[in-house]
Amino acid sequence: MISSLWSVKDEATSDLMALFYENLWLKKMGKLAALRTAQLEMLKRNRAEYGEGLPSTWGAFVLDGDWE
Repeated sequence: MISSLWSVKDEATSDLMALFYENLWLKKMGKLAALRTAQLEMLKRNRAEYGEGLPSTWGAFVLDGDWE
């Protein structure tokens, strides 16, 4: 289960989840790697677009349970 530690805007959540599922299903990554890769991609995109990482848009999400 992926949960959020704080409220994140819908657009940022949607972007992160799209990247997560692309990594999980299309790239066949494990759950933990898929989430981490999605978070790093969001960080990269935020730096390119806004000049800063904006961890509030990707850092809230954690994986619980069967993370393998």
